[in-house]
Amino acid sequence: MHSAGAWVLKCPSCGFLASTLSPGIGTGIDGLEALRRHNYERMFDRIELLKPLKGARVLEVGSAWGWFLAAAERRGTLPQGIEPDAANANLARAAGHRVDIGYFPDDLTTDGLYDIIVLNDVFEHIPAPAQFVRKIEARLAPGGLVVLNCPSSNGIFFRLAKLLNSLGVSGPYERLWQNDYPAPHVSYFNPSNLQRLVERNSGLREVTRFRLSSVTRAGLSKRVWDSKRKIVSTLMVGSIWCLSFVQGFLPPDIEVNVFRKGEL
Repeated sequence: MHSAGAWVLKCPSCGFLASTLSPGIGTGIDGLEALRRHNYERMFDRIELLKPLKGARVLEVGSAWGWFLAAAERRGTLPQGIEPDAANANLARAAGHRVDIGYFPDDLTTDGLYDIIVLNDVFEHIPAPAQFVRKIEARLAPGGLVVLNCPSSNGIFFRLAKLLNSLGVSGPYERLWQNDYPAPHVSYFNPSNLQRLVERNSGLREVTRFRLSSVTRAGLSKRVWDSKRKIVSTLMVGSIWCLSFVQGFLPPDIEVNVFRKGEL
């Protein structure tokens, strides 16, 4: 790993990025509900091509307010979440979802293996991802799927923010790393180096990858204005609004890697 900034390190071989920011837990960012709910339905459409959903035991690590769990229940799965933030977990419980409070896997209150384990915008917050992959594999049933939904360093917004940062405009770059937030990113992957990390540290093998939308115009202003840098936020809203019309033709900022555990 070589220095790529004051608090960023980069692997010159695969492009993996790691920060020296302190990991933490957070309550999320406003303005994301419409986008997340839309993306979760698309995820299940793709997962269902690989594995029957009805009756499948699904675990979401970092289940926040339970939006993914709600989508999982509608698809006929048996969903469960684990969430380190007690306030978030209690909101999900109040909505009728089964959620353990704490960290995976130590604070799970149930034994047994899961058919599908999903991490939505969580894996990039894990301080030791290689070891975490092995923990996921240990709780996955043979033939089960691991779904890693992560922001991508190949994405158009990340590339533009990185360019601006090199020109001395650091706000967008720090915003994408969630610097100065309770739960900053400690890693930034692209689909290729994420596949390499998982397959080098487990018996899991990638079976597909796909893109998701990174912005919707609904809720955009509220989401970006969550930043503390109001002048930068104003400029970002206008720029992202324009790019949102052509995002399907640009490198995606959210990509999903799906891995399968070998069957017995």
